[in-house]
Amino acid sequence: AARGDRLRVVLNYQTPDPEGRQMGRYINQEDRGDVVDVVDAREVTMRDARSLATAPRLDTEGFECRTWPSRVTDWSDPARVRRRYYQEMSSLVRAASGASLVYVFDHTIRETGVSSLNAAADSGEAAGAVSRVHCDYTADGAPRRLAQLVEGQTAQALYDEHGGIVDLVAPDKDVLVNESDFAFINVWRSIDTENPVERSPLAVLDERTVDLERDAFTYELRFPDRTGENYSLRFSPHHAWYTFPKMTHDECLLFKCYDRRVAADRARFVFHTAFDDPTTVDSDAPPRRSIEVRTIAFFPRAKADAKEEYTFFDMKHSNNAARIRLWLQLREASDKLKARVPAPVTRVVLTYPDLQTDEYARINPLRKVPALVHRTDQSVIFESDVVLTYLEDKFGDRALFTPATPEDRQRVDLMVRCHDLYVASPNCTADGFSHSQGAMYLSHAWHGDKRGMDADTRAAKLRELWHQVTWLDQYLTGRPFLAGPDLTLADLTWFPTCVFMEYMLPRVFGWPQILDADDAHSPTPRLAKWYNHCLAVDPAFVQCRADIMEYWTEMDEKGQFEPIVAEIQQRSDLKWLYP
Repeated sequence: AARGDRLRVVLNYQTPDPEGRQMGRYINQEDRGDVVDVVDAREVTMRDARSLATAPRLDTEGFECRTWPSRVTDWSDPARVRRRYYQEMSSLVRAASGASLVYVFDHTIRETGVSSLNAAADSGEAAGAVSRVHCDYTADGAPRRLAQLVEGQTAQALYDEHGGIVDLVAPDKDVLVNESDFAFINVWRSIDTENPVERSPLAVLDERTVDLERDAFTYELRFPDRTGENYSLRFSPHHAWYTFPKMTHDECLLFKCYDRRVAADRARFVFHTAFDDPTTVDSDAPPRRSIEVRTIAFFPRAKADAKEEYTFFDMKHSNNAARIRLWLQLREASDKLKARVPAPVTRVVLTYPDLQTDEYARINPLRKVPALVHRTDQSVIFESDVVLTYLEDKFGDRALFTPATPEDRQRVDLMVRCHDLYVASPNCTADGFSHSQGAMYLSHAWHGDKRGMDADTRAAKLRELWHQVTWLDQYLTGRPFLAGPDLTLADLTWFPTCVFMEYMLPRVFGWPQILDADDAHSPTPRLAKWYNHCLAVDPAFVQCRADIMEYWTEMDEKGQFEPIVAEIQQRSDLKWLYP
């Protein structure tokens, strides 16, 4: 019976088997009969979490509900979910937990009426709702699961596996597993865009009302290749259960399944379960369809002997941030400074919504990437050339990508300055100002008046791009990098921007492919030869190009360039095609 903000419901607890058999179940293999899975149904009071005077928080109660809309519309495509939704959830968990890194490693679609409780994320199939009080990890099982996830591969590959959501530069698997502070955090959302959740909603238990040592016990999940552990729970009348009634598609429920950090006021294990709401179980309410995502949030751990640790805020497609990414990757592979160990740098990949948050504005008031934060004193460096010069000066001994002679150094400085002044910077923070490179992709229809531009401005900036690339082509030495025989900061600066040009100038404006080294009629043959040489000499350039190309391909499919193409057709009086 319902009473105000409370409801009496039945939840499925468990008790250890009196004969001493292991509690658990077999998954994707034949049941061998040596485990039991019997529930102890108990009536409990379910409280409305929305009615609390102070909203529950992830760190204290162990769960939290946040409004966090998703741009995903097709939940049946596992690849699309991994590519897009995982990044959204990475941003959400960072915002809610304060983590410096978030790894999203798995998801499950669930639907009422489905009998199987398990479905592989890559299958695209739904599993049933789990109506058993449980917590996904035990104190021993969580570190073991993290170790399994990184076993047999580098952490770099692990973090890059789902679209570069987040990764580490120069990671150490053993340190990651044995010395880092981390938490397993799940995120639950309805994927029904039309109806709120009424059937089989999710309930979470305030961990402060649980005696873990007395009431929790191990439940084994026996897969063909491994045995996982989670906690089952004995009933206690002291348990305080909560639910968020009628959750909508735009809401996410986050809850901890394990936190390595032990503190008196910090939740570590949140038990949860689906349950039958007696007010809707016999109604014609639509079935619950939901997605739960599993993440690992990493938190910086203060070390007396590690004073030089940094967080690098990046965006996958940003050409200005990509030069920092290139420096970090090339620095790691360089033979010049093998004797010096670089400071650990954690890369955090942001999205445009992340840039607009007050949290990020405190890091970079211009709301741009890149930004480099010193973790100990929280000092911040931003503006790409400043960040790049700082890294080169502090960790490259001003020798890694800086020429030895004054003549070559001034060539590098000039090429970087021309890029930053005339191509990649609007030179003004006021609304309505945009950089020359923005002529390739910014429009009023897509970006609004703050960042969009009219046709006359676009044509003028396009002319400026043509002027800069032809000047750069003539200025090259042909030896074979921009400033001579060795890679310099000029190469790292111009390369990502040239990826923009490779994608957009032919597709949107009809230019010839100015970076095609095999085209004998290329208007910029030296530039094309240099660009392809970079791709041939180091995989870091190949990865940089792939990241940027993937982003612009996705935006192209969404229609970002269509308003610009229409504008070109309407304003045939302006010059769009070069040469």
